Amino acid sequence: MKTKTLIFITSTFFFPFLSGCSLFESDDAWLKPVPPSNTLPPITQTGANTFGCKVNGQVWLPTTVWVDYHNGGMVISANNGYEPHSDIIVTLSEFTAFKQGSYELSANTSYISKGSYRSGKDMYYTDSIYIGDLTINRLDSVNSILSGTFSFDAKHISTGEVIHVTEGRFDNKYN
Repeated sequence: MKTKTLIFITSTFFFPFLSGCSLFESDDAWLKPVPPSNTLPPITQTGANTFGCKVNGQVWLPTTVWVDYHNGGMVISANNGYEPHSDIIVTLSEFTAFKQGSYELSANTSYISKGSYRSGKDMYYTDSIYIGDLTINRLDSVNSILSGTFSFDAKHISTGEVIHVTEGRFDNKYN
């Protein structure tokens, strides 16, 4: 019995080396985040902690999402830590009670609203010409859930290049 146990332990330890594999990877591949899928999450209203959109037709998914909501407004900040590093931020501040419904993202409103996209050092913002929309489908203060959809066109702050953020959706819990 001792011989079988010794053979088993020895073969289990040495087999990876004999097969060309290592028990201990030489690079830090296991530390790197796995790239997200190339599909958008479904549109939900359950507090599923999802976010996604398309930027110029390409699926954009974050590695982290931060949602802040108070009676007068909200900020959704999504960050993609992959190269190139990028962020999408949707902001809405209405000085009266914020509620479910549709809002324009532009400089043309009586409330403060903005859609922005950053890729590396390149910054794009909505303004009075390049605008968007935000629809709040669920605002649940009991369960702290904020969900909805968005899209916007934004202009580069120095080159004037325009990007199109479409099919945006979020369903997040907030603090």
